[in-house]
Amino acid sequence: MKVLFFPHDQKFWLDHGLFMFFLMTTQMVVMIPFHNYVPALLFADLFWFPLFTIAVLVFRYMFKTLQWNLLSSKQFVEYGIVFSLLAGLAISIILSAIVSSFFWSEITYNIIPHSTTLTLPLLLMGSIMANWIQTTIFISAWLFLYNSITSTKRVRETELLYLRSQHNLKEAMLNSLSNQLNPHFLFNALNNIRFMINENQKSAEYMVVSLSEILRYSLESSRQEKVSLAEEVTIIHRYIAIVKSQLEDRLNFKLNIPEEHYHYLIPPLVLQMLIENGIKHGLDNIHKGGELQVWSQEDEHCIHFIVSNDLPDKIAITTPTTGIGLKNIRKRLELLYGDESSLDTEKTQNKFIVTLIIPKEIS
Repeated sequence: MKVLFFPHDQKFWLDHGLFMFFLMTTQMVVMIPFHNYVPALLFADLFWFPLFTIAVLVFRYMFKTLQWNLLSSKQFVEYGIVFSLLAGLAISIILSAIVSSFFWSEITYNIIPHSTTLTLPLLLMGSIMANWIQTTIFISAWLFLYNSITSTKRVRETELLYLRSQHNLKEAMLNSLSNQLNPHFLFNALNNIRFMINENQKSAEYMVVSLSEILRYSLESSRQEKVSLAEEVTIIHRYIAIVKSQLEDRLNFKLNIPEEHYHYLIPPLVLQMLIENGIKHGLDNIHKGGELQVWSQEDEHCIHFIVSNDLPDKIAITTPTTGIGLKNIRKRLELLYGDESSLDTEKTQNKFIVTLIIPKEIS
């Protein structure tokens, strides 16, 4: 990145202006005991302030181009003191030469003759030394203040960059998890349709239409972190319609979610995945079928979903699963809510119960 000698940063010039105002006020206080030399001192300040500004701009340019921000604290102090001494000496010599040339007669005819100890060389040396010490102190103060401000700015930018990267990572992880859930659901739905094609073509056609609606919802909701519970309930009915075409009377499904809960937000396809999990690992393995219930209740801060399904008397041997169902849901909840949500499972002799708790958010 190209570094400009005169920055276009308004914040820089505002901070520099405030610092210069402080120096000007300090100079006014210093002039009080030397009221006889006010014209000469004011004249010197007309040149001192621009020279001071040029000196600190030189430092800023070197700071950025030579990457002095990477120096250790000890190295920066050493570099800063050396620069302050050299810049202060240069300004003092230039300033003494300018003031002496304009006030030469006053110095040689009014000041030196009235002093028994001062000589012209001593006066010039004393003036240079006094200006050198003062200018070095002021430049050093500016340098360390500038380094402090830029360090604070770098820390804030780093924190902002970190937060942005965390947000992007979170989005990427959520998208990755959603992309895993969608094929998992699609695989099972297509299997159901495959079984129905030879048995009942009209039912298979209806299942294809329902599946297209589900896939459309799945694609649209994958771009969102949360959807309304009303949308999720609609997709659950679509999914159950597909599954019922295969299981028929073997599936006794009960959905008890009050309409006053429909305006709450929920991660998309989470309830559908819990229902699918209950069917695949529970009711599918019971020859006579069984019951699957979904209901919700709320407290002051959270909404609770309970998904309960019957279990077979003996665990049937099922096809291997990808193992991403409950694990992925937990990961999504962690990314979206942190510690404010939970997904707990309970297994009894003939029931498998999943309890999902998420914070209440209104759509």
